[in-house]
Formats: sequence, structure tokens, C-alpha cells
Amino acid sequence: MITKWALYNITVGFTVYWASNLILWFPWSLSTTIGMVLMLTINPFLWAYASYSCLRTFPNKNLIKAVFLNAIIFLLLAVILDYIFFVLIRGAIKELYHPTTFYAYGFLAGLPFIVLLLFRKKIERNKKYFAKSDFIKVGLTGLICVFILTLIIVFRIEI
Repeated sequence: MITKWALYNITVGFTVYWASNLILWFPWSLSTTIGMVLMLTINPFLWAYASYSCLRTFPNKNLIKAVFLNAIIFLLLAVILDYIFFVLIRGAIKELYHPTTFYAYGFLAGLPFIVLLLFRKKIERNKKYFAKSDFIKVGLTGLICVFILTLIIVFRIEI
């Protein structure tokens, strides 16, 4: 059951990563400042909700274990998907490894702990067990986001 839960975390993290990049792409391409402000205001909420969604589906009561696993999964995903996005899709490795990137990784690793601290009772009260349809809905959303974002970048679609 932990393996399925880990796969669910990967699916949720994949989707949030690509959805947030899709949401931020046009504002960021218009102005780096607007993009950064939106990233600092929107992304923490997206990732916090993703972490909350994953933590409340953890199959046993040891939420500390869930938090550590969620943090590791989301951090590894961010590193891998950043490489794919910045290097393979955009060809922009120089934009990837800024100090702010490492701050973001640290924040992402700590976020599940913050979510647990703030919402432990709500997580315990709203336990949910994911179904196959949850994987499909979440995964399909992520694939659509990465597809659209890739098309926008490859074909240089602008507003």
C-alpha cells in the first residue's frame, strides 16, 4: 500500500509541477518580476495543497513517516523535472541553477512538515483513500499541462 501511495505522490507532484509552470509561463515571459511575484504567491499554495492531499491519503497513522516520504518525493521530482524543463525542453541550463532554485528546493522539502504542523487534525479527520480514478484524473491533468507547455515553448507562442 505504501508503494501505491508513493506513486500517488509522484503523480500529484508531477501534475502540480507542470500546472504551476503552465500558469506562470505567460506572466513570467512578460516580466520576470511579475513571474517571481506570482511564483512566490501561487506556488506555495499549490504545493501545500498537493502535500495535504497526499498526507491525508497515507495508509497508516504514522504521519511523520508520510511527511518525510512526501518531502523526499516532491524534492526529487522538482530536481528531475526542473532539469527536464530547463535543459531538455527550454535549453536554458543557465536559468536553472540560481541560489533561488536551491531556496525553492529547501522550501519544498520543508513544506510537508509545515502542512502537518498546521493541519494535522484536519488531515486525520479527513482521511481519504485514493482510487484508480484519482491516479487517472491527476495524471491526465499533468500530462495535458506538460503537453500544452511544451507546445507553447517549442512553437514560441506568445500573448
